[in-house]
Amino acid sequence: MRWIFIIRIAAVFLACMGIALGQTTTCPAFVHKTAIVQYVDSGATLPVRGTVVCAVRFKGGIYKSPLGQNNPTLIPNTSDATNANSTQITEDGQWVLYNASGPTLIRIDGQYKTKVPVVSFGGEGCCTFWWKAPSGKLEVVYRANGDKIIHAVPVTFGAAAPTFGTDHIIGQFNSAMEFTMGVSGNHMFIRVDDTHFGVKMVTIPNNGNATATEANFYVPADNDYPSWGCMCTISHNGSTCCYNAGYDQWCGCLADEFCLLRHKSFVLLPFQESTAPAVGWQAVLLKTMATSVNWAPRKDLLLNPKDTTHGLDTNNLGSDFKGWCYTNDSTYIVGDALGQKIGADSGAIWLIHYPTNTWTMVLRVDAANRLAFPAVWIDKSVNTSMPLHGNRSEHIVGHSQGAMYFVDIRGSIISNAQKTPKLIQGVYYVVSPGEVMKRIAVTR
Repeated sequence: MRWIFIIRIAAVFLACMGIALGQTTTCPAFVHKTAIVQYVDSGATLPVRGTVVCAVRFKGGIYKSPLGQNNPTLIPNTSDATNANSTQITEDGQWVLYNASGPTLIRIDGQYKTKVPVVSFGGEGCCTFWWKAPSGKLEVVYRANGDKIIHAVPVTFGAAAPTFGTDHIIGQFNSAMEFTMGVSGNHMFIRVDDTHFGVKMVTIPNNGNATATEANFYVPADNDYPSWGCMCTISHNGSTCCYNAGYDQWCGCLADEFCLLRHKSFVLLPFQESTAPAVGWQAVLLKTMATSVNWAPRKDLLLNPKDTTHGLDTNNLGSDFKGWCYTNDSTYIVGDALGQKIGADSGAIWLIHYPTNTWTMVLRVDAANRLAFPAVWIDKSVNTSMPLHGNRSEHIVGHSQGAMYFVDIRGSIISNAQKTPKLIQGVYYVVSPGEVMKRIAVTR
């Protein structure tokens, strides 16, 4: 029986290996595998403004930087936050949540550092904000009691230290949870270490005012839960789940772990209520209903610079994209690349515009300072432009002409003149020599 099992595993592995190494695979339009735009600078081309915050692996401190400036500075009074995690930022960009020996809130300028009152606290990724909580307040969510119970505490922000409401339980499960999680409205997205060791969509009963249990899981058809998978987060409106897929055996379209391309892409799925029709997680929900599957830039699919197997070298850990966190703009998701052997990119923070699969490195120090658990606030009061659409070669930032030029909505250059060309009605982008994009609309 053991040899039969090994032969079967080998056959599946070789099948996946063949696909990963070049067999033709037709992927749905939501799989962004080739349309990758990688900005290799620190974000000068970024079409949004705001703030990025993050922790530092194996060291102390919570750091912040304006988006596009790559200027990480320590938030005062956080130097004691050793190996912190669970970083979040409020939708006004003023308060930061992190976990370091318990959930902690601090204003972005370092004032009013306050421990959240908890009964106990869980492991890495154990706390987050509860967006759109039924109380009408922002609440801090945290895991306790061996990571099996989820609590929430309402928080009120003012001119001084935050104050807290009554602690209450919103989830209680028989198995422990692990890594990050997301909660919005009556929707919860978590990784549960039960028999599947996979992600679960959970509907909190009574419109979010009761306690969720296993009875509130979305159950796929034929009990087809995904195997493994981690780094859960959810959009602030609770509509879309984001995670690193596990052993989903869809090697040509999804960088799953069975093909040893682990943590090289993230998947966005529409949240399924516990009462939603049961469909196969892999066959239907993942392969036909996904919002997006976003692949990392190809250079990071290699586990090391000498690896010519595109991720099938099992001798080292390689790049490891994780720590996903939705921003207050639902089209942008931030994550970190922990990595082991990817040089200066190790420990960098990436902001991804998921509709166009635009990956922008927004923060990095060096391989000795591995930034992790990022969160981003986007200033919506500032006019922003969208990254250019269209399938372009990897590692190329547009079609630089060395001068200002204009492109249409499809990304085609229509002029590289120094002055505005005659434009018909429509939407255009003006791109400067530094690749900064500005969206313009021409009307009659």
